[in-house]
Amino acid sequence: MQRPQNQSILYFALLLIIVIPLFSFGLANHGLWTADEPRVAEVGREMALTGNWSVPFLNERPFLEHPPLYYASVAAAFKVFGVHDWVARIPSALFAFAGVVALFLLAAFLMGPRAGFISGVVMATCGEYFRVAHWVIVDSALAFFVILALLFFMVAYFSEGRMRRLLFYGLSYVACTLAFFTKGFIGIVLPGAAVVCFLAFDRNIREVLRMHLWLAVLIFLAMTAPWFLSLWSQGGSEYLGVFLVHNHLERFSGGSSGHHQPFYYYFLQFPAAFLPWSLLMVPVILRFFRRSDRTTDRAGKGALFMACWFAAGFVVLSVASTKRALYLMPLFAPVSLLVAAYIESTLKKSFFGKVDKVFVCLFGLLPCIAAMAAIPGLLMAAKKYGIALPAKELAFTIFFSLASMGLSVASFWSLRARIARFWAFSAASILSLLLLGLIAAMPVLDNFKTFVPFTEAIRASVPSSSDLYAYQPDETLRGAVPFYTGRFVKEIDTLPRLKEALGKEKTLYVVIRDRRGEMERELLAAGMAVVFRQSRDTGRALVILKGGQG
Repeated sequence: MQRPQNQSILYFALLLIIVIPLFSFGLANHGLWTADEPRVAEVGREMALTGNWSVPFLNERPFLEHPPLYYASVAAAFKVFGVHDWVARIPSALFAFAGVVALFLLAAFLMGPRAGFISGVVMATCGEYFRVAHWVIVDSALAFFVILALLFFMVAYFSEGRMRRLLFYGLSYVACTLAFFTKGFIGIVLPGAAVVCFLAFDRNIREVLRMHLWLAVLIFLAMTAPWFLSLWSQGGSEYLGVFLVHNHLERFSGGSSGHHQPFYYYFLQFPAAFLPWSLLMVPVILRFFRRSDRTTDRAGKGALFMACWFAAGFVVLSVASTKRALYLMPLFAPVSLLVAAYIESTLKKSFFGKVDKVFVCLFGLLPCIAAMAAIPGLLMAAKKYGIALPAKELAFTIFFSLASMGLSVASFWSLRARIARFWAFSAASILSLLLLGLIAAMPVLDNFKTFVPFTEAIRASVPSSSDLYAYQPDETLRGAVPFYTGRFVKEIDTLPRLKEALGKEKTLYVVIRDRRGEMERELLAAGMAVVFRQSRDTGRALVILKGGQG
């Protein structure tokens, strides 16, 4: 009886050894990057500054795009460690780590500890999940709570005792409500769609009667009513309307601006976001639809649940008007578990089929190609942007590139003899590439993505006694300037208002985030002069201008 428990502990410990460094490195070696990090970090800073944990603010204005849970976690991190850009990334890394742990528990419950270990490694090392784990944004928290909710659902679904079933369904509803507090109603829709789809395909709709949905309503109302009342007391129907209508109904239907994409967007984005593991999707899908795998045991139902989770979530996200690759975060868990089930099947068979070999070879070859391109790619980027490449970053690049190439070659060498070694060497090669990005590439990229020179120029050129204005600022500028300087900006949206301010002030300082120089030409024509300009990798420029009657 001790052997399965010992295996679980061993695989879990091994997963921690891999994932902890993967989500710890790269948090402190670069500044806040566009487009999301400056905005989210500043919302967290203002929450910590004001002590208002109910209503997020950005540049002293209500920011109700999402509920406050993730911002509160950033604010709490600032309270503990101080206000730094690297501190802002701690919650995202912790939520991403917790998501991997929750997936391990779910996969171990359904298919065993080895499947839990493999699925955790797959999700942690897929491109978009890995990127968002090092990014100041709410989606890693959303993914964690969705995975947690569906873990509790699966435990409840297979529970025999009434009280145990009631307990875990209740915990599932709590996790769904926390997902709502992270990103709104999508945190309930995604797990809800997965459950409905699974019950339909499992021909067990009657399970809805055993799920105690009255408890779900009670838990949701009990947890959210204080927050909705706080919104009402601070902003009345305006705050509620912005949150419920503008940031939910309009975003879903296409009435709001930003990130509008066609229905087929995720068909193109998912293969890229799930790299390198998406190269295995064809054999994974073929394995799932084989008749011999359609079992009625826990593992078989678990595979069906993963497929329903992914398919239902994919449809929900595709129907919504606003789309981004990072919105796929809650869907990486089920597909990672399906990949783990496929890898487990190859380990049991100890051979690859003809179709499998094609995609497995592509999967093993990709890290080698990427590693070969890393050194010349970094040198070309440094030359293009005029960056003096530090010797330390170059040494790290050479080391991890050679390590990745060596491990990739080793995986092919072991392909015929030991399939387990092939997967181990391939995963190690991927890890080497990811560490290369964290340790060597990020500091180099930061040279032309950072806001620090711009904000330092503000400190040096704009007296603390003078007001700082921003002309037609976007959310990035409204976040970056207050975060790094501690100074809020006065927002001016029209040229007549700017000219009016120029006529009143002896000296007026204005900051802009400009594309193609359009705003800069406007302000120069109004009689202002450039004090500082920083070009950006996106084609935008950060500019400080000075004007007035002085």
